[in-house]
Amino acid sequence: MVSKSRLCLAALLCFSASPAFALFQNGGFETGDFTGWTLDYGWRDDYNRNIYWGQADHGLRAVIDNTATMPGQDLDINPYNGSYMARINDIDGGNHATKIWQQDTISQQDIDDGGNLYVNWGAALVDPQHEKEAQPYFGISVWVAGILQDTFEADATDAASTGWIVAGGDAYEPLYYKSDTWVYDISTFNLGDAVKVELFVADCSYGGHGGYAFLDGIGTTYQPPTSGVPAPAALLLGCIGTGISAWLARRRTLA
Repeated sequence: MVSKSRLCLAALLCFSASPAFALFQNGGFETGDFTGWTLDYGWRDDYNRNIYWGQADHGLRAVIDNTATMPGQDLDINPYNGSYMARINDIDGGNHATKIWQQDTISQQDIDDGGNLYVNWGAALVDPQHEKEAQPYFGISVWVAGILQDTFEADATDAASTGWIVAGGDAYEPLYYKSDTWVYDISTFNLGDAVKVELFVADCSYGGHGGYAFLDGIGTTYQPPTSGVPAPAALLLGCIGTGISAWLARRRTLA
């Protein structure tokens, strides 16, 4: 008969494996810092999406664990994978923009893993109800062989109209939050092609409002988020179900 402790161990193993994401170094920030990543800082004051990169370090970044709290935010946002994730920028404004990026080459392992690039992301954006092009926004860009292939962006106007949850602020300037997984197909490119991913967030262009980006699980090996989305409950049920199935099979064998 399978003991209860072995059933518990089976469930725990579903959660305790150290995440590895392939393609990029430290894609889950499990070093507890930004090893492998380049940080860039920008300034935004035109009333459009333009960011002037190459500014002085404004310090609006951190690698966080499950003890971290963010001022002005009602939600307790924990790492999506493993023990750490990156947080860049803040909600205070100041015309800031913050970006992290990394480049590496496509390997056979990346193709064997399915040929997709994954980013587990979250964003918390203040909505001051500016015109759309002046709002705080979050973005992901992917370059292959030096050519921009795709850019995903979400701004506070999108957040207000597409079902993001209210995570703080007030009735006039709510703070909206969403987490999701962004996927980009790199399987049609060549082995050895350079892939660069850029992840960035910018304050509103008037300077009074900002936003966070939360980043984890970046690479070609997909790990479902274990916080921030409903996936953990489903994963736990799957782990428990696997353990129960093994126990029932064992009982039938002994009967």
